[in-house]
Amino acid sequence: MKPIVSPWTIYFASRADSLKILAGCILICCIIAICIAFIEGDIDYGSVLTHKSFMKKCAIVSVISAVTLVITPSTETIYTMAVVKEITPDNIQAIGKTGKDVIDYITDQIDKVINDKEENKK
Repeated sequence: MKPIVSPWTIYFASRADSLKILAGCILICCIIAICIAFIEGDIDYGSVLTHKSFMKKCAIVSVISAVTLVITPSTETIYTMAVVKEITPDNIQAIGKTGKDVIDYITDQIDKVINDKEENKK
């Protein structure tokens, strides 16, 4: 019998939150760098023009980081998407619960297994 959720899905789902944190940190760093470059621009030489290429690069990285931050789903959303394709009306009626209850139960079980493995490593 094949597993409901692929082990690779569980692995990449656990990395989704880390990706969001990384994208957020990069976004904040780029915004700070743009502010510093804007403030430190020399007034005699046209202020921001001396840091123009640096600011363009930071702006591009900021946009990419913001898009990554917005479109990266949470770990729970990835689990839900992976499990939903396996749930059928017959499965739900056999269990006697609503679809959301089934998805929540499966997501909780996946989290429990992952947390148990992490605790065993320590």
